[in-house]
Amino acid sequence: MNKIGLLLFFPVVVLFVWVLGLEFQLSSSTPVCLPVQGFDPRDFLAGHYLAISVDYSSFPSQCLEAVDGQEAFFCLKEKKIVLNKTADCSVFIKGVCRFNKRFDDGVERFYVPQKDAFVLEKALREPENKPHLCLKVSKNGTAFPVELKLNDIPFKEWLKKNKK
Repeated sequence: MNKIGLLLFFPVVVLFVWVLGLEFQLSSSTPVCLPVQGFDPRDFLAGHYLAISVDYSSFPSQCLEAVDGQEAFFCLKEKKIVLNKTADCSVFIKGVCRFNKRFDDGVERFYVPQKDAFVLEKALREPENKPHLCLKVSKNGTAFPVELKLNDIPFKEWLKKNKK
């Protein structure tokens, strides 16, 4: 194999290994659905997505006592945000406390088809739709968004039922 072929083959192998690692991480992750808030128009540079954030405001939080950027954990079993994990907090979402005393888990976008973005954006504004984001939480606390639900129905099915 010549040098050019090897140089072209190497990035493909690295990409394959990276995707395989992510897939393994997702397959061994814990699923959880949490209420969300927020909406945003599409970003033409990044693709079509909804700017979305999990609504941690209804859970007890130690972020009120934290400084900006301090590491924190949302314990799934106890349903509270703590600054130091305990043995009871075996499954957690890792994040940081922000200057506004809010917990930031790093999940900011949920990608949707362009034709559905505007309708979903409007639906997220209406509390009666009970929007929830289903996440897969890895063993190291990284949260991966996998599904958006409105009224406990996946958004694709919700769109079919609510076509106007």
